[in-house]
Amino acid sequence: MATTGSAVHDEQSGGGPLTDPLRIAAARRLLLEVPGPAAFDRLSALAARLLDVGHAKVTLFTDHDVVVGGYGLPAGVVGGPALATGALSAITVRQGRPLKIAAAAEDERVAQLPAVVSGAVGAYLGAPLLAASGQVVGALAAYDAAPRTWSEDAAELLEQLAASVVAELELSAAQSAVGTSRAWLDVALEASSVGIWERDLRTGTIHWDDRCAALFGLDSAVDLDSLDDVLVTHVHPDDHAAIAEAMRVAIEQRGDYTVEFRALREDGGTRWVLGRGRVVADATGAPARVLGTAVDITEARGQAQRRLTAVQRAAAIAEVAAELANAARLDQLADIALRGAHVLGAESSALAVFDSAGGPLRLRMTGNLVATVQESAPDAGPLDAVVLPMDDALPAQHAARHGRRILLSDRTDAVARFPALEPVIELLGLRALATVPLRVEGRLLGSFLVVWTTEHEFTGDDVEVLEALAAQIALSVSRLQSEAERGAAVAAMAQANQRLRLLADAGRVLSGTLDIDQQIGRLASLVVPELADWCWIVVTDEQGRLHDVASSHRDPTRGGEVEAYVSAMVASMSEESAARRVITTGRPVLLPVIEWDQVTRALPDAAARERFARLGAGAGVAVPLVARGQVLGALGLFTREERGPLGEAEVDTAVEIGRRAGLALHQARLYGQQRDLADALQRSMLTEPPQPEHCEIVVRYVPAAEGAEIGGDWYDAFLQRGGTTVLAIGDVVGHDTRAAAAMGQVRGLLRGISYSSGGSPAEVLTELDRAVQGLALNTMATALVAQLEPEPDDEAGRMRLRWANAGHPPPALLASDGSVVLLDGKQADLLLGVAPETVREDHVAVLAPGSTVLLYTDGLVERRDRDIDAGTEQLLEVLGECGGFPLDELCDRVLARMILPDAEDDVAVLAVRLVPED
Repeated sequence: MATTGSAVHDEQSGGGPLTDPLRIAAARRLLLEVPGPAAFDRLSALAARLLDVGHAKVTLFTDHDVVVGGYGLPAGVVGGPALATGALSAITVRQGRPLKIAAAAEDERVAQLPAVVSGAVGAYLGAPLLAASGQVVGALAAYDAAPRTWSEDAAELLEQLAASVVAELELSAAQSAVGTSRAWLDVALEASSVGIWERDLRTGTIHWDDRCAALFGLDSAVDLDSLDDVLVTHVHPDDHAAIAEAMRVAIEQRGDYTVEFRALREDGGTRWVLGRGRVVADATGAPARVLGTAVDITEARGQAQRRLTAVQRAAAIAEVAAELANAARLDQLADIALRGAHVLGAESSALAVFDSAGGPLRLRMTGNLVATVQESAPDAGPLDAVVLPMDDALPAQHAARHGRRILLSDRTDAVARFPALEPVIELLGLRALATVPLRVEGRLLGSFLVVWTTEHEFTGDDVEVLEALAAQIALSVSRLQSEAERGAAVAAMAQANQRLRLLADAGRVLSGTLDIDQQIGRLASLVVPELADWCWIVVTDEQGRLHDVASSHRDPTRGGEVEAYVSAMVASMSEESAARRVITTGRPVLLPVIEWDQVTRALPDAAARERFARLGAGAGVAVPLVARGQVLGALGLFTREERGPLGEAEVDTAVEIGRRAGLALHQARLYGQQRDLADALQRSMLTEPPQPEHCEIVVRYVPAAEGAEIGGDWYDAFLQRGGTTVLAIGDVVGHDTRAAAAMGQVRGLLRGISYSSGGSPAEVLTELDRAVQGLALNTMATALVAQLEPEPDDEAGRMRLRWANAGHPPPALLASDGSVVLLDGKQADLLLGVAPETVREDHVAVLAPGSTVLLYTDGLVERRDRDIDAGTEQLLEVLGECGGFPLDELCDRVLARMILPDAEDDVAVLAVRLVPED
């Protein structure tokens, strides 16, 4: 047979209300507060007598059933499980309403339960126990061994008794909670030293319990006659009005009473007390009593005051730190830091800051401190950034040099440690002083001084404030010094970049052209106004005479004035003039201040001095134009008084520009000499052409615009022994003296071979190619050879042009009717110096009288901005436009139209025009 406990658990395993955690919690709360079975035994016995049954019991169900009282039960049941009848009580709890069973053995719901099978239960009546929370926490059951019929009154009676059981349970729980709360309250009041007081409004008496009396220094509880008695005897006079007013308002409004006041203790001490109270009314609603508490808040108030002071200090320091972080100058820091020192009661402050590592230590004082010094010592002199001696005589230097904090609380202490401080103390009325080193990342930047005119004891909080201020000041000093250094570096870099740019521009100007006059003119415009307000440049000639070359003024409209002055200066200056001294010594002449006596000695001519005076000059410098140890001229730079003299870097820049100008001048002179020599040599090898009866021949040679080398372009025209006119033009590969030498050899060989052999153009070029190889000339060249000979049996006076081409541009024909064609019917043969075995071919064209043939080198049609095909097309177009001009003018117009001023290649042109018919 299963036990009663098993039956209960079987019922529970069905789920539902029995396993509801809220119901279980409600039942457990009441079960814990059950004081004992007595009351529940009485209620169970009452139920048994009223219902006339042999058994009754009270069962609580948590997660298991517990009998808390009963009647007619076996010994030992109370306090444990309900044994066989527990399953019936579980049904009552689960369904939450009364359970009536008249004949248990016949009721299929319970017939199989052990209590029924054993005969212990023949009839059963159960009522649920419904707690105040609404949860069913147990059951009150009445049962008998014999079956019986239960009336409605019986069920209602049992439900009423069940309510009494619940009331007993709730009362026990409530009494327990009250007891616990009172115990907790006593512990809390004792732990927090909360005193209790009461004022009887009818009698006016006031009662203090032991803890309340202890707040006022009394040993035990006390009764006082009136509120006035309390105020006069135990409360600080300044707080009487606040207490009386708070009490009056609370009584009038039937509300709460709260006030803070100072309690005068029996031992003479004073404590801050927080009094709270509430007005209690009588049955008529009239105020009868005031019940309240009293708490000692002295420590809390002190902590709050200290926290408030700390917050105020922190806020002040934060505000000062923000201002320090935004300061733009070092001289602002002392006055800003003083606002932070004010929270410590200081009157003045100062900063001693090193200019740089190893630099002087400068003292910067606050405005009020400066005013005090000036008032006390009018002859003290300037007080802005005073340089302090580097010794340990005063706290500022000592802290800045050694990095140690110095706190001097009174005058005696200050003079004892720093005797040299005594006159300063007398002067400023000092009584206390603090000096804190300024340190960033281990570097000492100086010290922070704070001054009091009263004695001052330094607390830990004071030191923290001073250290915090010093740390922020040090960061600001470091930032400002870094910004100053960075600004100086940026300015120096900008100046250096400006000088480099000026030098680069000077280099471009001096290398942009080989025309020295143009170079010097551009250079003069470049240095003004970069270096000076106006300038001049003079150079020496081969005999050492000075010539004015260029000048410039920052006002373009005054350029003529400078030019006129320089001309007068060169014509009249003495040996004491800056230009003469520079030319003589080769060293710059600095004129930081222009003195009129010096001007008079340098310029004896009054008119020249007058021109100089009108231009205006406060300072100047003259630098030499030097090349290879030779002084070739001088550059003079002058500034007006408002601009000031040139700095050292600017003078260095002027000297470098002079050196570069001297090199350019030397190079231009050397180039001119070489160019003149090259041109003379070139032209000496290009002889004048013959003038046969049947044609007119015109030649032109144009050297390249740049470079001193002799070109390889050439032309030739001569008569063979048989009277045939030979025309030749060519271009030796290369642009140097070797090419020029090869050009002379090739030209001479061609003339000799043609004259001695009398061969056709193709035969002449073939022999010339073999000679170039055989004589080991090691060169290559293009060449075109043509012969003019009468057309046989032609009475119209036409001429035959026979030519051969070795890689040269083809000739252009301007016919007598004005048409223009290129004689390029077949591709040119291979140029000379490549393959002597090349078979060369003659070409023939018949020319009418008045026709013009133009031979030219590739420099005429080829240049950087166009290819040779485009150039050839342009040449034909230009020739067509020049048909009516004389041959000389035709050649000049073609060259003017086809060649740019900066052409990089030499050009040779040979034009022949047949005599027109009469």
